[in-house]
Amino acid sequence: MKLFSNPRFMVVMIFFSIILFPSCEDVVVKPPAQTISVEDANRLEETFKQTRATILNDTLGYEDTREFWFSLDSVKKYIAYVEQEAARMGKTDLGLRIYLGAYPAQGNYPDPGYSTVFIVPTAKSTNTLKRGFFPMEDTQQNIDSINALNYSQGGKPPKDY
Repeated sequence: MKLFSNPRFMVVMIFFSIILFPSCEDVVVKPPAQTISVEDANRLEETFKQTRATILNDTLGYEDTREFWFSLDSVKKYIAYVEQEAARMGKTDLGLRIYLGAYPAQGNYPDPGYSTVFIVPTAKSTNTLKRGFFPMEDTQQNIDSINALNYSQGGKPPKDY
């Protein structure tokens, strides 16, 4: 008990408490520059429905999936996996590319015939060759040696935003 009543001990404890236990304030995370408003998101979905969904649904003969859900936990684990594997390969400037796909009617797929999305990791391209009518440097290339992420849950029928 004498130790706690010693002023030097108390000063040392307060000092270490201040250093070891930083402010308990919440860290504010700013949204990325690519975020859009709810209104803009609604506008994008409505434009898709007006210009594409009807054509696709009429052609397929059923209302196809147009929204997909991945748990945050799955996405975080996938990002950690990509970062780990890309680091082993010395890849830098990582990103994710999202592709539209459709499950084949034959095979062991969760929703045969329905649309899906899959996510592919990318890294800074080492290819400086420019192609096309308006040549542009391809700054990101797919990392084909890392598995893609798929098997989200799609709405049938889709949920409007």
